[in-house]
Amino acid sequence: MDTPKQNFRYVEWKSSDEMHYSCLQWISELNFIKDEQIFFQDMLKEYTVPILESHLLEEAKTLIFKLTDSEKQVENLMKETTKHRNGLQVLVDGIDQPNQEKEYREEHRSLLKQVNNFSIQYQSLKKDIFNTVSRALKQQKQKKLLS
Repeated sequence: MDTPKQNFRYVEWKSSDEMHYSCLQWISELNFIKDEQIFFQDMLKEYTVPILESHLLEEAKTLIFKLTDSEKQVENLMKETTKHRNGLQVLVDGIDQPNQEKEYREEHRSLLKQVNNFSIQYQSLKKDIFNTVSRALKQQKQKKLLS
């Protein structure tokens, strides 16, 4: 899926407190996504029979693969974000290090793009999972009504 290219210029002007707060927000969002992923795994397991009866197995397998891949991405983003948050010392240590500070800000910008792109892809995956399970349940309900 192509994600729109976003140009974030405000990172240069963010204070160290604002960048720290951004990191905490990303970590919170990623933790929530981890919980959601467990819910989606359970949901796909719970509705296996309707999915099989509706002949949506291949679609469900693809979704499970994408969900597993997104779990790995969340773990990587969590590690990068935590490492980045811990590196904030470069900005607050009181020592003037323009190259390292610029490097940290560029890293923040890159991480911002990664988290936003992942979030867009993950929202699409959630929609696909709900649509697949919903179709399976509707088809199962129709079969029961016709029986």
